[in-house]
Amino acid sequence: MTHRSSRGTAEALVRTGRALRRIGPAVTSVPAVTRAHLRRAARWIVVPLVVGLMGIVVAPSASAHGAADPSIAAVLDRVALDMPGVSLTVQTTSLGSQFVLENPTPTEATVMSAAGDPLFRIGPEGVLANFRSPDWYTSKLVGGDVTVPPRAVDRGTPVWVRVSQDPAWGWFDHRLHDAVLTDDQKDSMDTLEPFGAWSVPVGYGDRQGTVDGHFEYRPPLGSFVPSLENLEPAPGVRLAALPGNPVPGVSVENRRDQEVIVLGEVGEPFLRLTGEGVEHNELSPTWLAQQSGQIASGGDPAAAPQWVGMGSTPQASFTVRGAEPDLAPAELYAMTGPADVKDWSVAMVIDGQRVDVAGVTTFTPVERGGDATWWWIGGSAVLLLLVGAGLWWWLRRGRSGHDAGPDDHPAPGSHRREVGADR
Repeated sequence: MTHRSSRGTAEALVRTGRALRRIGPAVTSVPAVTRAHLRRAARWIVVPLVVGLMGIVVAPSASAHGAADPSIAAVLDRVALDMPGVSLTVQTTSLGSQFVLENPTPTEATVMSAAGDPLFRIGPEGVLANFRSPDWYTSKLVGGDVTVPPRAVDRGTPVWVRVSQDPAWGWFDHRLHDAVLTDDQKDSMDTLEPFGAWSVPVGYGDRQGTVDGHFEYRPPLGSFVPSLENLEPAPGVRLAALPGNPVPGVSVENRRDQEVIVLGEVGEPFLRLTGEGVEHNELSPTWLAQQSGQIASGGDPAAAPQWVGMGSTPQASFTVRGAEPDLAPAELYAMTGPADVKDWSVAMVIDGQRVDVAGVTTFTPVERGGDATWWWIGGSAVLLLLVGAGLWWWLRRGRSGHDAGPDDHPAPGSHRREVGADR
């Protein structure tokens, strides 16, 4: 809108000049003060346009201080330690790459901090975290302000605190976020191009090894939009699909005096909504997984639910982890138009009646034709040149007429008459 407004102002100024000249050059020149005003107006038009174009061309991409670059993903290459029965993965989330470790075996697995201190012990006793290590505090967030207490120091005596009864944990390890790419480097890289390396020491029992991987350049992929086939599966029950990247969410609201139980990933009672509010099942693997950011594990899906109140409003929102698309990044990057990439469903029991609501996630790739952006910039630059040249020509022409010498004026007695001389 700025460019159109500027162009419109410039054209108005040019039209004004033409109208003044149509009165006749011999009547009078445009007063000097008016030309000064017009020159200042021209500067107000051209200078902001130039600055705006410069901002478009040279402005670097910005990100919050300390936040992970969303265009860089950590990729796991190998676990250089035999840990039978242990699952260790690196997951790419909308917040950044994270580790997820699940160890249902009787042998304890240990993860070391960046300083070489033990950070996590995961095994038969659940998950123990070293509260002496600064990495424990920074593992909760990707970037942002994290308060590390003074007692937390590297190479201090470990202080072990149980943070989960279940032998599984997910955390943001900042060794997965250390990679940095400049805009120039990104411009010269291919999508999914590998670079750099990372390594995290781990232990299993009395044996030591490492988890190793590399980084990949992943420019903006696109949008994942979920939808539900039925937003009111029963009277008083309202559903809404919540966009995720790529894991969607669902909001459930119970507007009647009835019992609505949302079933979890393994069919267990997960949430309960009644006229008194909303509750969660403490033994639900889905609930435990959503709280720790890990895969569904722990809990007891077959046990009688242990309901714990969450609020007096019968409404709740949750992620549908089973709705994450199964396609590899390369397949998604290869798409050229919108496509359904995942079918999923939400199961509920409404006053004893099971109801399944189907959902689908549609992926729309981002336009990678950077050419369109450059066409827009080029067109704006041409507009700038045309407006600037027109203003310069008109102002210079007006100034030359105003500064004309005596020879440029009609001689006394000339047959040339000024407009209005006979009035």
